[in-house]
Amino acid sequence: MRIWDIKRAAAALVCLALPLTMSGCAAVFDRSYSVSQPYEPAAVQEEPPEAAYDAITSYAALRRAIEQLVADHVESAQLQFTSYDGDLRQDISTACWEVKSSSPLGAFAVDYISYDLSRIVSYYQAEVNIAYKRSAAQVQSLEIAATSSALTGRLDRALRQGETYLVLQIADASATADTVRGSVSQAYYADPLACPVLPEVEVGLYPETGVSRIAEISLNYALEPTELAQRRQDLADAAAALAQTEPAEVPEGKESAAPLYALYRRLPEICRADEEAGSTAWDALTAGAADSQGMAMAFKAGCDAMGVECLVAAGRLDGNEHYWNIVTLDGASYHVDVSGGEPEVFLAGDGSLWGVYWWDTSDYPACPEDYYFFGEPEPEATPEPVPAPEMEN
Repeated sequence: MRIWDIKRAAAALVCLALPLTMSGCAAVFDRSYSVSQPYEPAAVQEEPPEAAYDAITSYAALRRAIEQLVADHVESAQLQFTSYDGDLRQDISTACWEVKSSSPLGAFAVDYISYDLSRIVSYYQAEVNIAYKRSAAQVQSLEIAATSSALTGRLDRALRQGETYLVLQIADASATADTVRGSVSQAYYADPLACPVLPEVEVGLYPETGVSRIAEISLNYALEPTELAQRRQDLADAAAALAQTEPAEVPEGKESAAPLYALYRRLPEICRADEEAGSTAWDALTAGAADSQGMAMAFKAGCDAMGVECLVAAGRLDGNEHYWNIVTLDGASYHVDVSGGEPEVFLAGDGSLWGVYWWDTSDYPACPEDYYFFGEPEPEATPEPVPAPEMEN
């Protein structure tokens, strides 16, 4: 065989062997493999992990944390304690009970609080679970009305807007459910146009005693919201019309009383006094009949529209429940009874009423003297002395 032929044969053998070699290499790369290393345990976590309520170190901080859970309406959370100063097991039991029973928000919103305390290496952790008797919306509706005037002002706004539910935090250790109901009445009588009807009031205080408490107030107007709004508008329109009454002729020197006297005369013309009728200004000004309370409320509505200071007084007339008004004219206070007192009671002083009328004088301004709108009464004639009979000698 020639040299050239031998080289050609060798080259062919190399070409045949090359694919076989490449396929063997591919098999090597397709194989899976793993790497083993000696086991090293993970480092132990010595500090508590980050949490919303961590690093509690005292009873005061513990109680604040539980109160915050209630304020946020949280149902379950972890409390973590580091370097706690005190008996933690006793303190957490006490704090849960005090928040639930004696804190205003806890007494109002919480049914019960449970917890599970455990030690995690170098710190303690408590799983706290809270069951609520009020919804998150009720808790979040809480408002502050710290003073009696703030309470009355907030209730006035509630009456104006026809609100049916309020949750107010008050700061008055002497407050009772009756005094809160009295504040609703005070707001109602102070502004007859605020609400056409005095609502029925339900009050709950949480806790029952204490300086700071939560008052849960429900107002029932016994009217649908649309009807309540319509009556409010009707009442405002009627009061505005009443205030436009033309001033009446008055005695000389009594001109400042002319608008009041016109109102005093006009109201009985559009409203019949009837103790069996309704008791609101709306009854007096739109239904045509009202008892003494309704007429006194209507008179105040007219005075308010004219810018005359006036309030509704409650007391008794001849032993029966009765309402009338006290107005301020030329810097002095006087009684007015538009429901038909006999004799007429218009700008009268206390002395003219006392004995027939009765009221709690501590609740109302003093009316020290009469205005004498109808003129001063004639002084009683002093009888001439009868001469002594002559004595016989």
